[in-house]
Amino acid sequence: VETSRGRNLAKVTSISPCHPLASSAQGPNIIPADIIFIVKEKLHPHFRRENDNLFFVNPIPLGKALTCCTVEVKTLDDRLLNIPINDIVHPKYFKKVPGEGMPLPEDPTKKGDLFIIFDIQFPTRLTPQQKQMLRQALMT
Repeated sequence: VETSRGRNLAKVTSISPCHPLASSAQGPNIIPADIIFIVKEKLHPHFRRENDNLFFVNPIPLGKALTCCTVEVKTLDDRLLNIPINDIVHPKYFKKVPGEGMPLPEDPTKKGDLFIIFDIQFPTRLTPQQKQMLRQALMT
């Protein structure tokens, strides 16, 4: 079986002659031909796939973005990863977790990477006292 991969598609371009579907298409006056299957990947509600890498968007409150935290990610195989974030999370920050993506087609024992993208949640309002405390903490 040969496959070609496109964006969210896998296309099977030939079937082994020993395959049951191939044997039914052989006989007198019947020309054997390839059977083509196109398999479209189903979108996942939490992960986005790019080749062998997975992308996960994690909402994070502004306070945790500034003071470090741990991110919990439930993987596709139901493991729970606890990823420590020891940096200040800014709008362009992402965390790469090696080997937690999708299996590589050429070597299924190896995996792509997981990239955690952060959606920083800002407060919708602050009291005057909270604003003053933030000014004192951040403007000095």
